Amino acid sequence: MPGRRSGLAAMFAALSLALATAGPASAAPSDFFGLVPQGAAPSGADIERMGKGKVGSVRLLLNWTALEPVDDDFNFAATDGYIGDLAAAGIRPLPFVWGVPGFVSANNLELPVGSGGDRAQWQEFLRVVVGRYGPGGEYWKGDYKSQHPGEDPLPVETYQLWNEQNAPKHVRKPDPGNYAELLEISDEAISAEDPGAEIVLGGMFGRPTGTAASGGSARASARGGAIKAWTFIKRLYKTKGVKAHFDGVSLHPYSPDIAGIKDQVRRVREVLKKKKDKKTDLWVTEIGWGSGKPGRLGVGADQQPKLLKKSFKLLQRRRGKWQIGGVFWYTWRDLAAGAAPCNWCATAGLFPRNGSNPKPAWNKFVGFTGGS
Repeated sequence: MPGRRSGLAAMFAALSLALATAGPASAAPSDFFGLVPQGAAPSGADIERMGKGKVGSVRLLLNWTALEPVDDDFNFAATDGYIGDLAAAGIRPLPFVWGVPGFVSANNLELPVGSGGDRAQWQEFLRVVVGRYGPGGEYWKGDYKSQHPGEDPLPVETYQLWNEQNAPKHVRKPDPGNYAELLEISDEAISAEDPGAEIVLGGMFGRPTGTAASGGSARASARGGAIKAWTFIKRLYKTKGVKAHFDGVSLHPYSPDIAGIKDQVRRVREVLKKKKDKKTDLWVTEIGWGSGKPGRLGVGADQQPKLLKKSFKLLQRRRGKWQIGGVFWYTWRDLAAGAAPCNWCATAGLFPRNGSNPKPAWNKFVGFTGGS
């Protein structure tokens, strides 16, 4: 079954890939290297600094729970400001849509596919989002013009669905079949508003850990537990016709070393090849290390910039062979240890918690983007 894009779109995609493969390794698209800020949205000054660094894209959360806390009561003010500031700085937004509000489910990690009503609510939300931030969207035609007069819009072109759906920390129960259903209904809603939009799977840990939060037998717990990314993708393809509903897969290949990144990418690409879907893009929507020592990925101040350079160089050099859609460093700024989502995350930033003086890793980052 063909993928979502066909005709002229497929022709241009193939042409772009051919040029990327034939050209020098350094000739990556301007939005190829991006960032994933953690915690609150970056300040206007931070986004302006990103622009000077020629950050190509920023991956940001669209939390359904926060944007529609009550049925049909949407609150986009903060997101408008965030996406608008990015666009004005020349930075493409890459949103990942995640979370379920209380009027749909008591569990905000429950994929909204359990009933016809749940599915309809999710689709309505997606249509509102795409109608607002996609090409010709309401935000770009209205508030953006007054907030950023004279600046060109940068509409959302790619949507990532959920986050780390193969790990129970981010979904009530990892289930490729349920996720396939989410892809199908999401494609229907997004394409109704923007037929040219790209849909990318939520980024997945290569080897996640953890089990389902619910109790029960060891066997039941294992069924609800973490699934390796390549295994999840393999099971996803068991749903007939699923490949027609997405354009790219996404990996978070966290590893203490570069060899681990290579191994994880290779395993995912092998599955895509076996499923006769080898032309599908692979996005690396999170990668990073901490400049502190705590945790498996806390490598210290000397190693953080070295690993950034090595990993970016690898992914840039093999962009054509591995069909890498983009690479996103986690994260922009450090956080207080108690506020960070993991122990090494607190020091994963390219900038410290406060101040404008970058860490050494920033200089390596802008060496790839051409910024300063």
